[in-house]
Amino acid sequence: MYYKNSIIFLIKFIMKKKYYVLILIFVLLVGILMFFVFSKKKAEFEVDISKIELNIEIERFDKDFERFSKGDFYTQVAFMEKTYQEFFEVYNYEIIAIGGADNSAYLSYVNTFLNDFSVVQARKYVEKEYSKLDDVNEDLTYGFKHLKYYYPDVKIPRFVSFIAGFNQSVVLTEDFIGIGLDKYLGNDCELYDMLQIPDFSKSEMTREQIAIDVLSAWAEAEYPFYSDSENLLENMIYNGRKLYFLHSMFPNFKPERINKYTKEQLDFCEKFEREMWTTIVENKLLFSTDALTIKKFVGSAPFTYQFGPDSPPRTGNWLGFKIVCSYMKNEDVSLEELMEEVDYQKILNLSKYNPKYK
Repeated sequence: MYYKNSIIFLIKFIMKKKYYVLILIFVLLVGILMFFVFSKKKAEFEVDISKIELNIEIERFDKDFERFSKGDFYTQVAFMEKTYQEFFEVYNYEIIAIGGADNSAYLSYVNTFLNDFSVVQARKYVEKEYSKLDDVNEDLTYGFKHLKYYYPDVKIPRFVSFIAGFNQSVVLTEDFIGIGLDKYLGNDCELYDMLQIPDFSKSEMTREQIAIDVLSAWAEAEYPFYSDSENLLENMIYNGRKLYFLHSMFPNFKPERINKYTKEQLDFCEKFEREMWTTIVENKLLFSTDALTIKKFVGSAPFTYQFGPDSPPRTGNWLGFKIVCSYMKNEDVSLEELMEEVDYQKILNLSKYNPKYK
C-alpha cells in the first residue's frame, strides 16, 4: 500500500511540476547542442602546439615614455632609443607625429602631448584597466604559438604597449608590434562616451579583442588585399579568409568572440544564412563595385542595412568565412596556400557553397 501511494504521489508531483521539468529538459538539450557545435568548431581548427616554446610578454613602452616628464631628458632619450629602437622612431614620427628626438623642440612637444587632456585621461584609465597584462600575454602567446605551427619560420616580434590619444589600435614594424591600450578600455568606459564613440564600435574595444586584432593586423600586413575589380565578392572572401585564419589561430575562442559578435548576432547569421546569401545573389550585388554597397556588407556599422535592424554588421564577411570553410573542406590546401590565393572567384567556384534553409 505504501509503495502504491508513493508511486501516485510521484506521478502527481511530476504532473504539477511538468512545465518546470520540460523547461529543464529544454535547457539541457540546448546546452548539449551548443557543446557539440562548439566542439565541432574547435576540432576543425585544433592542432598540437604543446611542443612549441613561446612566452610573450608585452613591454610597457607607455610607462617608459611618461618618464620624459620626470627624469633627465638626454638620459631618457638614450634609454628609449636603446630599448625600443625603431619603434621609438615610429612612435614619434607616425603615431603621435611630433618629430624626432633630435629636434630642439622635442621635449616641449612631448610635454604638450603628455599634458593634453584626452591623453591625461587615457593614461588614468589605462593605469586602472591595465595594471596587469597576464591574460593578454596568454592570449597572444596562444595565438602566436598557432602562427608558429602554421608558419614555422616566422619571426616573432617584440610586443610593446603605447598610448596615442585614441588614434591607433595596432601598429606593426619590422621588429615590433605596438598595442594602443587606450583603444581597449572596455565598452563601458566613460571616456568613450565623452568622445562620442558609437556603441557598435565600443563593443569591439575590449581587452579580449587585443590578441585577435594583433593577428588580424599581421594577416593584413602579410596578405594585403589584391584585386583588379574590387567587387563585393572579393571583399567578402578576403575578409572571410581572414576570419578563417583567426579561427585557426584561436581554436579555443568562441566563434562570436572572433567575429566580434554577440551570441544573438551569431545566431542570426546561422539562422538566416541562406536568406542572406540569396538576397545578395538575386539582387545582383555579388559583383557590385559600388563602394557604398560594399561597405554596407563588410564595414563596421550597427547592423547590415539590407537585412534590417535586427541583423549584425559585417554579414558579408561572415558569409565569406562560410564560403572559405566550404572551400577548405573540398580542397586539399594548407592554410598558407589559402592565404596566398588571390583568385577569389576560384575559391567560390571550388567551394560549391550552397547554404540550406534552416
